Amino acid sequence: MTTPDLNTPPKRSGRSGFLLLAGIAIVGVIMFAIFYYGILHPPSKRAESGQAPDFTMTTYVSDPLPPADLQPALNDLFGSSASSYCVKDVNNARPAEYDQVDIRLSDLKGTPVVLNFWASWCTTCKDEQPLLEQAWRRYKGRVMFLGLSHLDQDKNARAWLQCYNVTYPNALDRGGKVYNVYHVQGVPETFFIDANGNVVDYYVGAFPSAGVLEQYIQKALSPPTSQE
Repeated sequence: MTTPDLNTPPKRSGRSGFLLLAGIAIVGVIMFAIFYYGILHPPSKRAESGQAPDFTMTTYVSDPLPPADLQPALNDLFGSSASSYCVKDVNNARPAEYDQVDIRLSDLKGTPVVLNFWASWCTTCKDEQPLLEQAWRRYKGRVMFLGLSHLDQDKNARAWLQCYNVTYPNALDRGGKVYNVYHVQGVPETFFIDANGNVVDYYVGAFPSAGVLEQYIQKALSPPTSQE
């Protein structure tokens, strides 16, 4: 009876070696595919400089919502704190100056623009909205303010505008088209466009104070630097 030699290393099967090489090859193919995809699909970059992407918006109707629709919407948006956010004349119609009109960004060249992305379901937009309206009333005639609501219901968005008595043009960003072309990351987010139609800066999140908003508006108002 022979005794097996325990010092002899076991033979490695050819199948194991083949599987190892195949695994390495598959990993290599996957890494190449990821690299190639990254070249063809670079990460989305926010429109933070250069010519602002053009768009057309159709503003919300200014007629007040019927009380039967308004109050439930306000309750959904603000709950028991609605009275602390809304103006006292919440049932009145908003100014009809921008009632269902088409506004094209490129037609505003010559006037700086503050472009704000918001939504009625956005919690942090609540304290920012009065700051935007106050700034609009202060700069009206020198700076145009535009608001685009994102993924919003018409009834809720109109209740929001009625609650704050927003008087600058606002519209639904249908299908998120403008949101996507500006590569917005969330709401609220605001872009500042100078009189030449160039994005000079942007702000992510809600403005904490009127002073901060003022600083950004001044950037849009500043004369563009000459390029030699």
